[in-house]
Amino acid sequence: MHGVKRFTREKRAAMRKENEERAAAYRARSTAAMERRAAKTYDAASLEVVSKVVLENPDFATLWNFRREIIQHLHPVEDVEARKAACVAEFTLTQECLGVNPKSYPVWYHREWVLQWGKCAWQWPVELKLTAKLLALDDRNFHCWTYRRNVVRIAGVAADAELGFTTSKIESNFSNYSAWHYRSKLLPAIHSGEAAASALAAVLREELELVRNAFFTAPEDSSAWFYHRWLIAQLTPGASAAAEPAAFEALVRAELQMVEELLELEPECKWALAAAAFLARTLQQQAMGDAQTAAMAAAHLDALQRIDSQRERYYTSTGTDGSDALMGRWTRQPGGYYCTAAEADAAAASVAIASFIESAFTSKVEYEKWRRAEETKRG
Repeated sequence: MHGVKRFTREKRAAMRKENEERAAAYRARSTAAMERRAAKTYDAASLEVVSKVVLENPDFATLWNFRREIIQHLHPVEDVEARKAACVAEFTLTQECLGVNPKSYPVWYHREWVLQWGKCAWQWPVELKLTAKLLALDDRNFHCWTYRRNVVRIAGVAADAELGFTTSKIESNFSNYSAWHYRSKLLPAIHSGEAAASALAAVLREELELVRNAFFTAPEDSSAWFYHRWLIAQLTPGASAAAEPAAFEALVRAELQMVEELLELEPECKWALAAAAFLARTLQQQAMGDAQTAAMAAAHLDALQRIDSQRERYYTSTGTDGSDALMGRWTRQPGGYYCTAAEADAAAASVAIASFIESAFTSKVEYEKWRRAEETKRG
C-alpha cells in the first residue's frame, strides 16, 4: 500500500524482540511494585519503583493509590517544608505522566489529591496556567476542564474571570461541549439570588446572540444547540430567570424564525430541525402555539425521521403534533432524575408495592430475609 513503511524480515524480528524485552522489563517492575504494596513497604524506594511504572503506564490506578499511602506514611506530621518538597515531586511526576497521556483519570485525580493534601495555595496559579496550556493543545479535553473547575473552586477564583476564559475558548472553537457546559454553571453563580434574576435573564438573552454565531458557522455541531436549549429552559416562565409570558413568546418566536432562516440555507441539518421542533413544542406547552406551530413541529419531525433514519422510532414516539417533541418528553422528578411521565408512574407504583409488602413483616430484618430469598429464587 502507498505510504506504508515496509520493514525487512530481520528488522521486524529485531523490533519484535525489542518489544518483548520492554514488556518483560515492565512486568518485572510492576510486579515488584505490587509486591512492595502487598508487604506495605512505605519508603522512598517504593516511591521510586512506582514512579518508573506509572511513567510507562499512567493509568495504573492501584499504584497511584499505593503512592498516596506511602506519602501519607512518610509525612504523618504537618512539616510544611517537607510536605511542600513532597508535593513538588508529585507535581513534577504527574506533569510528566500527562505528557504520556493527558486524559488519564488516575493522574488527574492524584494531582488534585496532592493539591489538597499539601494545602498547596502557592501552586494554584501554576495549575491554572497548566490547564490553560493543555486546553490550548486540546480544547475538548474534559479531564482537564474538570480539573480546572476543581482548582477554581479550591482557589476561590472569581466566576467572572472564568467566564472570560470560556468565551475565549468558544470564540476559537465553537465545538467545545465543556466550555458551553461551564458557562451554564458560571452564569447562575455570577447572577445568584432573587434580586439578580432579572440581570441573569438579560445576560441569557445576550448569550442567544453568541450561539447564533455558532449555529451559522458550524450548524452540524451539536454543542451550541444543546446550550441553546438550556438557555430557553432558563427563560421559560416558572424557571430561575423566567421572562414575562409575552416577552418569552416573542423571544421563542424570534428564535424559531432564526432557525427557519438557517434551514433555508441548510435544509438537511439535523440539529436545526430538532431545535425548530423543540421551539414549536415549547410554544405549544406554554399555550402560546397555534395550528401553524403544531404543523411546523410535525413537519420537522417527519424530516428528522427521513434524514436520521436510525432514530426513526425515537422521532415517531414523540407525537406527530410535536406536543411531546424531541427529548422534551423527559421531565425532572422529585428525586432529581429525569424520565417520562409513564416511567415516573411505574416507579411510584413500585415504591408503593414495596412499602405495602414491607409493612406485612414484623421487623426490617424479617423483610430483608424474605427479599433476599425472593431474589435468590429469581436467580
